[in-house]
Amino acid sequence: MGFLLALISSAAFGLIPLFSLPLLRDGMSAECVLFYRFLFGALALFPVPVLRHARLAAPPRELARLAVFSIMYALAALLMFQGFHYLPSGVASTLQFLYPLMVMIIMILFFHEKPSLITACSVLLAILGVFLLSGGEGEGSVSPKGIVLLLVSALCNAVYICGLHVARIRSISGLSITFWVLFFGMLASLTNALASGTFQWLHSWQELCLAVLLAVVTAAISNLTLVLAIQRIGSTMASILGVMEPLTAVTVGIFVFGEPATPGVFAGVAVICAAVLLVMAGPQLLARLRPGRA
Repeated sequence: MGFLLALISSAAFGLIPLFSLPLLRDGMSAECVLFYRFLFGALALFPVPVLRHARLAAPPRELARLAVFSIMYALAALLMFQGFHYLPSGVASTLQFLYPLMVMIIMILFFHEKPSLITACSVLLAILGVFLLSGGEGEGSVSPKGIVLLLVSALCNAVYICGLHVARIRSISGLSITFWVLFFGMLASLTNALASGTFQWLHSWQELCLAVLLAVVTAAISNLTLVLAIQRIGSTMASILGVMEPLTAVTVGIFVFGEPATPGVFAGVAVICAAVLLVMAGPQLLARLRPGRA
C-alpha cells in the first residue's frame, strides 16, 4: 500500500501543468495562480490534521521559521510557473526535479556532510541531462532563460527543504507543517500579486474548477499521500518513487498539450531521473552490497 501511495503522491504533483497551464494561458498571472493553489490547498488540508487530532498550534519562533521557509517554497513554485512560458511543461518539471540533488550538495557545502563518488556521478549525470534537454549544440528550441528559471526554482526548493531539516521543528506533525507552509505561501503569493498589480478574481466556473483541482490534487492529496507513504515504506523509498513526478508531467505535456517528443527530451528526462535516483538510493545500495563482499 505504501508503494501505491508514494506513486499517487508523485504522480499527483506531476499533474501541476495539467491544471495550471490553462489558467496561465487564459491570462492569469503566475502569482495569482499560486495564490489560489495555496488558498484552496490549505482549506482542503486543514480538516486532515484536525480529524487526526494533530496539533496545529506551534511556538511563535517555529511559526516564524516556517513563514521564512514558506517564502522560499512559494518562490520555487512561482519560478516554476514562470518557466512554463519558456519551456515545455514536462521539461520544466524535470528540471525542477533536480532539487534532491541540490539538497545533497547544500548539505555537503554548508553542513559538513561527506562528499562521495555517488554524489559526483550524480552531478555529472545532472549536467548531462540539462545539456540534452537544452538541445545540445543549440539545435533545440529550449530557452536558456527557462532553464535558468527552473534551476533557480529547484535551488529554492532545496533551500526550503534544508531549512526544514536544520530547523528540526518537533512541536507539530508533518501534516501540520504542510498546512502552515501552504497558509504562509498563500499570504506571500497574495502580497506579491497585490504589489505587482496582477491580482484578479476567478471569472468563470471553469477557472474555479481548475484552481480547486490544482490545489486539491497537487497540494492536498500529494502531500497527504506522501506523509502516509513515508509512514509505511520510509522516506528513502518514497523519495525514489517520486520519479513519477517528471514522468507524469512529460506524459501530460506530450499527450495533452502537444509538446515536442524529441529524442533529446526523452534522453534528458531519463538522465536527470537517473541522477536523482542515484543520489537518493546509492548509499542504501552500497550499504547492502558491502556485507555481501565481506
